[in-house]
Amino acid sequence: MGFRTKNPRLFSHINDNFYVYIAGWKEISLVDVLESVSFTLWTSYCNFNCPWCSNYRIAKGIDKRKVSTAEILKALEHNSDFVDYFHVTGGEPTLQSKPLTYMFKRVKEYTGLKTSLDTNGSNPLILKTMILYVDHVAIDIKAPLNDPIKYARATGLTLKLAEFFLPRIIESIKIASKAPFVELRTTMVPGIINSRDVIDVVKNLKHIIKKFENRVVFVVQQFIPYETIYVEEFKLKKRVDPEIVKSTAEEVAELVPFEVYYRTLEDGTGKIS
Repeated sequence: MGFRTKNPRLFSHINDNFYVYIAGWKEISLVDVLESVSFTLWTSYCNFNCPWCSNYRIAKGIDKRKVSTAEILKALEHNSDFVDYFHVTGGEPTLQSKPLTYMFKRVKEYTGLKTSLDTNGSNPLILKTMILYVDHVAIDIKAPLNDPIKYARATGLTLKLAEFFLPRIIESIKIASKAPFVELRTTMVPGIINSRDVIDVVKNLKHIIKKFENRVVFVVQQFIPYETIYVEEFKLKKRVDPEIVKSTAEEVAELVPFEVYYRTLEDGTGKIS
């Protein structure tokens, strides 16, 4: 762990004209990059409309402020001795690709810190450019990739938009698989995504990622009815039984050659051995 610049206090002297809309950042996070500590930045706006999203104020741009990339990098520098990754999530970070790519380049060029991107996979052309500067890519796969109707429901998109995005998400997964570490995640959501749907997702992935040389991980996640959820209906739903989440992950592990984890409020993050 630790941040080592080739030029001490490099970021303290950055003055640039790149700006990005963000909801904020967390200097020390233990939950955003699997098994690592990160400086996590939340960018504003998203092109999906997931009804169960707990970050809808960020996704809708309600929570936002315009800051320079210099301000963000200086904050990163102040906390760099305690983190492994500079992690960017959202919202959907690829909607602000120019400042994001700039920050990743700066971090990769001048430091020993790793970089991480959390995306919905909707912008493969942008990801193809960013992959040169990213060590860890997390893609949230909302539903089976061969089911546009279910993907539309899970993302709050029209069927036409779901059909538009699905080939792009598949392409993004292929691109992401070239990163040193790719984390693919599906959340079990009551009334939308159940165990069978998660199994269908990993069956899709077996056809998409036929060969990989780097670390690939799949995480089965528990839906939690946070007060900040977008649609009232999902605030009233119960969180998925943690035993069902774990048993689904165990079934997934029987089907895929890569690492499988599960994540619940009760047990935290666990690995299926």
